[in-house]
Amino acid sequence: MLILFFPVFCFSQKKWTAYEQDISFKIKNAGITVTGRFTGMKTDLMFSPDKLSGSKLKGKAEVATIKTGINKRDEDLLGEKYFDTARYKYIEIVSTKLYAKDANYAGLFNVTIKGVTKQVEIPFEFNQLGDETEFKGSFNLKRSDFGIGGKTLTMSDDLVVAIVIKAKS
Repeated sequence: MLILFFPVFCFSQKKWTAYEQDISFKIKNAGITVTGRFTGMKTDLMFSPDKLSGSKLKGKAEVATIKTGINKRDEDLLGEKYFDTARYKYIEIVSTKLYAKDANYAGLFNVTIKGVTKQVEIPFEFNQLGDETEFKGSFNLKRSDFGIGGKTLTMSDDLVVAIVIKAKS
């Protein structure tokens, strides 16, 4: 009887349920660092460090939840020139390959913003303590790759995105 359950134990992935999520960004605009975050994030986390080939990480952030601390700027960011929330409701990140890197992990992820998908390597930490864990990573993007903000001399093309997810099994 034990032999029948052996494949389930050997190949099953650990499902994590997020209870706290934070996605934030930093970009220079007119020489000043602007920070912001998205509060509406949903995730699907199947991850086992010893079974990386079968692991899958997905997340999507509701663009309309963007907050930078300045309401007028937030309203502008929802418009067509930036995130165009009338047409594009979510930013999505989906892993295509996960692997060990240095003392932590990394993955190739399809990042989709405004209908444009780019593959990005995202390094991350996976810190597990019992039935709780934290996924933590940051990566760089070019806003022009996704058609955000048009051509401008005042806003940097480079931004840093940081994601922290706390989850339970």
